[in-house]
Amino acid sequence: MLSRFMTIPSEARWKFYTLRALAAVLLVLAAVMFVLRPNNFGIRSLSLLAILLSLWLVRRSSAYAWRALGRVETDLPATGSVGLLAWILAAASLAACGVSYFLMYRDALHGGKEAWPVYVFGVAALSLVVTVGNVVVRIFR
Repeated sequence: MLSRFMTIPSEARWKFYTLRALAAVLLVLAAVMFVLRPNNFGIRSLSLLAILLSLWLVRRSSAYAWRALGRVETDLPATGSVGLLAWILAAASLAACGVSYFLMYRDALHGGKEAWPVYVFGVAALSLVVTVGNVVVRIFR
């Protein structure tokens, strides 16, 4: 099956294999999260979201390959650029993830009596996944 993708140009081949590797890493992370915490609803939800995102990345990489072969026209633009707002949102969500992790760690040091730092960290991690995923998709578009 992969032999037909070896005839595509090197730039499209690089995008194809990079997106497939990213999807594989994301799928492994989702499996590890699900195995380590199977009874946690939030972790299961994030795992399901990561699995869906990895499947979408595989679909997108196949679209690059088929477009480079000239067999199928897709809705992908020829070049993708990441806007300043996307970078700002990614950096802000990374900062929010760091701050919320610090709050969660500080609460754990004092006995872990509060639940809200965990929820804040979950929301910050979800926003980080969405914003960085958007940046990555725009870079490889």
